[in-house]
Amino acid sequence: PCRSVLTVACEQTEVLLFDPISSKHIKTLSEAHEDCVNNIRFLDNRLFATCSDDTTIALWDLRKLNSKVCTLHGHTSWVKNIEYDTNTRLLVTSGFDGNVIIWDTNRCTEDGCPHKKFFHTRFLMRMRLTPDCSKMLISTSSGYLLILHDLDLNKSLEVGSYPILRARRTTSSSDIISSGSSGHRAVGSPCHQNDSGPLSEKHMSRSSQREG
Repeated sequence: PCRSVLTVACEQTEVLLFDPISSKHIKTLSEAHEDCVNNIRFLDNRLFATCSDDTTIALWDLRKLNSKVCTLHGHTSWVKNIEYDTNTRLLVTSGFDGNVIIWDTNRCTEDGCPHKKFFHTRFLMRMRLTPDCSKMLISTSSGYLLILHDLDLNKSLEVGSYPILRARRTTSSSDIISSGSSGHRAVGSPCHQNDSGPLSEKHMSRSSQREG
């Protein structure tokens, strides 16, 4: 925050804090998690969040680093990404369980934050928000890229809620196509027009029927 602290997520269970100007080591959170720490995100000038392969997210206060503010439970597998919307104060996480989960930090207690599943897809690898939080990008281990447009983090997006949903492999940015005539849209781009992979249009349609 304000370039006052540099935080480092470690493969073991540690989080390291440094002074970015002098490079001085400030503190080591030796047991920040029970498994490797994957990502760190500052929420404001004092609060930051960490996520881990131990399936949890932890909130920390720079003024009180001897203990966590709270631990967030909701994922069932490794948690790999943390994003944050400063306008709504909603924390967004994704994990290898295929879930994107929204956490309301406005209502956090020592027991955690209210949360809900925002989106789910198989083979999810990474998730990012654009700087204005209007789009969400999701990559999968099968080579697909999902782009969710007109994002509203206050609503849950089940697959069946899309009027049209296509997700296909891409080889170049010129291939990208938009889908969906109204509401939220997903973008994919075709490398194989008849691809029947895990996120193909045919599969997503069947998933909608199962989940609906």
